[in-house]
Amino acid sequence: MFAKLRLEVLTVSHRHTRRPILVSLVLFALALSCSTVSAQTWTRDLAQGITFTQKVIASPQPEVINILTVDPKVPGVHIQSVLAQDCVYNDDPNKGNEVVGSMAKRLNAAAVVNADFFPMGTNMPGDPLNLQVMNGELVSEPSERIVFGITSGGRFIFDRLTFDAKITLSDGEWFPIRGINRGRADNEMVAYTSRFADTTRTSNAGSEAIVKCESMPVNLGVPIKGVVCEVRSKAGNTAILEDCVVLSGAGTGSKFIEENLKPGISVTLEFQVKGSRTGTWQKVSDAVGGCPWLVRDGKQFIDVKDEGAGESFSTTSHPRTAVGVTKDGKLILVTVDGRQSISGGMTLAQLADVMLSQGCVEAANLDGGGSTTMATAFGILNSPSSGIQRAVANGLAVFGNPASSSDVEFTVPAPSPVPSGTTTQLCLLDSSTGQPLNADVANRAIWSTTGGMGFVDQSGKFYGVKVRSGNLIVRLGSKTVSVPVQTIPGPPADLSADLKADPSGAPNRGILAASVTDLNGNSIEGAQISLKVTGGTADQATLTTGNDGRASTGVTWDETPGAQVEVTCGSLTATAKLQRDPG
Repeated sequence: MFAKLRLEVLTVSHRHTRRPILVSLVLFALALSCSTVSAQTWTRDLAQGITFTQKVIASPQPEVINILTVDPKVPGVHIQSVLAQDCVYNDDPNKGNEVVGSMAKRLNAAAVVNADFFPMGTNMPGDPLNLQVMNGELVSEPSERIVFGITSGGRFIFDRLTFDAKITLSDGEWFPIRGINRGRADNEMVAYTSRFADTTRTSNAGSEAIVKCESMPVNLGVPIKGVVCEVRSKAGNTAILEDCVVLSGAGTGSKFIEENLKPGISVTLEFQVKGSRTGTWQKVSDAVGGCPWLVRDGKQFIDVKDEGAGESFSTTSHPRTAVGVTKDGKLILVTVDGRQSISGGMTLAQLADVMLSQGCVEAANLDGGGSTTMATAFGILNSPSSGIQRAVANGLAVFGNPASSSDVEFTVPAPSPVPSGTTTQLCLLDSSTGQPLNADVANRAIWSTTGGMGFVDQSGKFYGVKVRSGNLIVRLGSKTVSVPVQTIPGPPADLSADLKADPSGAPNRGILAASVTDLNGNSIEGAQISLKVTGGTADQATLTTGNDGRASTGVTWDETPGAQVEVTCGSLTATAKLQRDPG
């Protein structure tokens, strides 16, 4: 008979203590704020050979660091790159991108992290900006930035790569292929496979040729024999069949297609990449790109200029994701949360130090910022900076056999709404005795979230961050329980004010706009704001913020040039000043 368990919920605040939601059968000594403990670390087995370590650091700067240690020598462990939606482009709202949590769920992976950078804000955001190889198939060409690869023999390699691809005619004449499964530029030829989309999505400004291939998919270093079955002059948006490659040319690329490719002729397609340290990548089964290199030959190695990134990208603290390998061949995947009260993010040098602390002899930075996500098939382990997950172009997934664990039955009572900037502690209890569950069993529970309302650490403490509703997820053995949680605005923490000339052009008039947010930037409705005007008069002496956390009023200033408004909200103050045009 399984033991019946439940979770008891207490709500605590960084500023004041709230009464318990439930009458506690067992009292727990709780840390009421992050500042009382400098650092906490938990370790969990996500699967056999896959260990999850979480570090929550309170000082000198709050940081949340999640670390996956993957031993490829353990039977059942598998690592692969993941292409969002299994295609580069889709007509859905994400245009081919996918959130990391969705990747983990559809693959039933032990964990997935986001991988390469991608062209946000473009019509084709699903195109990874660097090399991607997935189960041996070439998806995207390299960009001369750092690439992480896995050989068919299970070896991990890092290098900067150049692309070398071409079409060769039977008489030996050839033409370079500059890219694969991406937008076509002037004076070049690009190859499209069915991994891109159902059509090339190109305009009629170039020409395209359909090559029926003897073998597919496209693999690095493996020549493909084919026969041209159709040439479409001054035409685009060609349909892509699974056994075909479509060659799309513009400018000189279009000219080569029109003058040299005819239906029925035989051609050879070759796709290769060359490394500066590792030679051929013909045996690579999976690969993703990043920027920049972090650790090289066991030492910090950061050269953002060499990889086309700005200096501020390196020296400013951001959410980060990284991949590394240890001397004994273990894979290390790391996320660092940022842009939140619970975690400030890291510079690249700090991230490199984290990778070195995990024993990495090689490591690379992956896409970060709002993309940084670590997910299991049942929930999100970190706290994405925007709350909700960002849809990304690709990821790195790890798989393993289930970790051995005794199943238990448990329930989770829903907590009251949690103010942003406060915490709610959930504790596993045996419902038959009201006593804490045996620590050896409770410490195997894995905590995560969905919905983007905050972060839960591996002790079960939930940190309210973003104002929205979601779920806390606890996984113990093969059992998963979900409980709804709502984060509401916390106490006012930031007050801003802006004074601008009246857009109507009325003389000696201005419009004051003030906003009130909590510790995590959530708008606060109903906040009371007091105004004190120097050199003028406000239409209203007090304001109340609306549901967007903002309030405004008109200000008439005196004949003396300039007006200044001091606004207060509790202990918060801000000043706005407008200089009157003397003319």
